[in-house]
Amino acid sequence: MKNFVIWKTALKSILKNKKRSFLTMFGIIIGIASVITIVSIGNGFKRDMIDKMSVTNTNENVSNITFNYYDVANAFTEAEVFKKSDLDLIKNIKGIKKVDFFKPKTTVTGRQVELYIRGKKLTKRVERVEQTSASLLFGRQITSKDNDSMNKVVVLDEVLAQKLYDDPEKAIGKGFEVMNELFTVVGVKASESGSLSMDNQAPLAYFPIKSYDHYFNNSDTQSILDLETEAGEDKEKVTAEVLKQLNFSGSMRNTGEYESYNPKSDVDEIGSVLDNLTLFISAVAGISLFIAGVGVMNMMYISVSERTKEIGIRRALGATEKDIRKQFLAEGLTLTLLGGMIGYLLGMILGVVSSIFLPFAVRPDLFTIGLAVGISVLIGVIFSYMPASAASKKDLIDIMK
Repeated sequence: MKNFVIWKTALKSILKNKKRSFLTMFGIIIGIASVITIVSIGNGFKRDMIDKMSVTNTNENVSNITFNYYDVANAFTEAEVFKKSDLDLIKNIKGIKKVDFFKPKTTVTGRQVELYIRGKKLTKRVERVEQTSASLLFGRQITSKDNDSMNKVVVLDEVLAQKLYDDPEKAIGKGFEVMNELFTVVGVKASESGSLSMDNQAPLAYFPIKSYDHYFNNSDTQSILDLETEAGEDKEKVTAEVLKQLNFSGSMRNTGEYESYNPKSDVDEIGSVLDNLTLFISAVAGISLFIAGVGVMNMMYISVSERTKEIGIRRALGATEKDIRKQFLAEGLTLTLLGGMIGYLLGMILGVVSSIFLPFAVRPDLFTIGLAVGISVLIGVIFSYMPASAASKKDLIDIMK
């Protein structure tokens, strides 16, 4: 029997019992949709996290140096790892073109600071910005000129201004103290949260980035160094020489060890953890696929018992056991593939809709397509084989009786 005829007959058989076929496919649709939704959201979250945390320098001549403490407790007491003397030491090593503090690919703009509100200390989130464009109730925006000039200005959230100055409008021109530094309030932003509760994690104050970093901290990481070697120099040998000199003469040599650092390894490790988490949640959701597979097997057994006469006629016309087995396997595969593709489309729709409410995009990829098709084929083969085998082994004489 030709394969085309087999698949055509299988499709006709499925359409002949539309309600039963749909109810059988329903479990597969729900199971596949659940797995695809979880996998697509998980992959989207992974891509977003890795993109934000990716710190790998694209310059092939740049390597990184970090410091490993003998006693971990020292890591919380030391203000900075690399001193000026360390940078001067490295600059004098042959083959070094430039040494500087490590600069992440993505800068985190949010900060947690301690604010004293009516004598009560609260830890709240503030934001470092180049300029603001929020909806203001009073005053003006922070401009790029404020940032470039490092002006000590701030835009406050309405609820914070209300709490500090009783009237948000009166806050304009008043002083706003943060860590013993006084900033001038130039604008009051319309509140989106409406409260100062612990649950409110929205920024309550906006500072120019350069002003904030100048008065409070440097955004560069002080515990990692970027080493750029001269063109034509062996980066590995130069880095090894830097480590040798630091471990012999570095300012922190007595409290730990200087070592090479590969930022990409941290990103890969986080990606692996996210993959395992997605796989675990998908496996839990995939339990429904096993139940759906049992439903497919049950339907196929019913189909075999109802079509005993048809099987007998086919056998009498010369169909072999292999032909009969292929016929019922094709029906099971067609049923699960249809359910799988519908489930995939539903899963991707749910993923895309959910991305509207998430801070990252969910996109279809070859992996999720392959997963949907692969699971569907697997269910179709595993749970259709036994009914198909039972159909092929029916004895022609018993059928005729």
